Amino acid sequence: MNVVFRFFLVAILFVSCTKDEYKKPSYISFNLKNDSIYVNIEKKSIHPTFLKIDDRINKKEQYIDFVKEGTKTILKFKQVEIDTNYIIENYHFNLFYGTSNLKKYDTLYNYGLPFLKGKRYKVLQGNNGGYSHNKITSRYAIDFKMNVGQEVCAIREGLVINVKDHFDKNGTSKKYLNKANLILVYHKDGTFVQYGHFKKDGVLVKIGDTIKKGQLIGYSGNTGMSSEPHLHFTIYKPTKKGLVSIPFILDSISSKKYKKGKYARNN
Repeated sequence: MNVVFRFFLVAILFVSCTKDEYKKPSYISFNLKNDSIYVNIEKKSIHPTFLKIDDRINKKEQYIDFVKEGTKTILKFKQVEIDTNYIIENYHFNLFYGTSNLKKYDTLYNYGLPFLKGKRYKVLQGNNGGYSHNKITSRYAIDFKMNVGQEVCAIREGLVINVKDHFDKNGTSKKYLNKANLILVYHKDGTFVQYGHFKKDGVLVKIGDTIKKGQLIGYSGNTGMSSEPHLHFTIYKPTKKGLVSIPFILDSISSKKYKKGKYARNN
């Protein structure tokens, strides 16, 4: 059977909290100056992000995009009117990958196969697969059956923005949901790709690396919520609700034509 692939990136939030358990994120800070409380965000990431501010008093949502690193004031209040506890209770903050208003991206880009020349691998699950590729975050994903230790290559050039490679277990229960080794890459057109289920210590790139199409980036594995060794990858676009899976062209073929049981060969 194939994998149920839902990393913490399924929500694609840096912070994901319910109303009852909400806590001020670490990237939000307060500064008192001239009888005013300034609410600041510290952006440390090297890729675009956007902040969602949920104003629970006025029932409004605000979105602020950030490109550069650094600290920026996002809200200001008079100290005589409110305190920081009031802000935490009534203003919730969530930081997302990408930009909040991506209107165009390269729908014609020809992604390369995620393995070496001369290799071929069987499709375990394609687009809209009933087993696990039926969510907004996985609808257009593709899984290739790859034994542990097979070479995984980048399907497009980009910037590495997240890496996990310390997990060493797998299973089909939800306790393994967030225990898959992965690589997340940002593309210049505003989209992302995520590769998943690398073996322990099997990732060859680090956050901040610029990688090339066809570059060896790691070795396949069977970590996380997975029932057999394979490689899972998904192309995402950012939305105001987080990253969502999108269709793409893979080796000059529409991703929807990669059907379960068929082979793909990198000529």
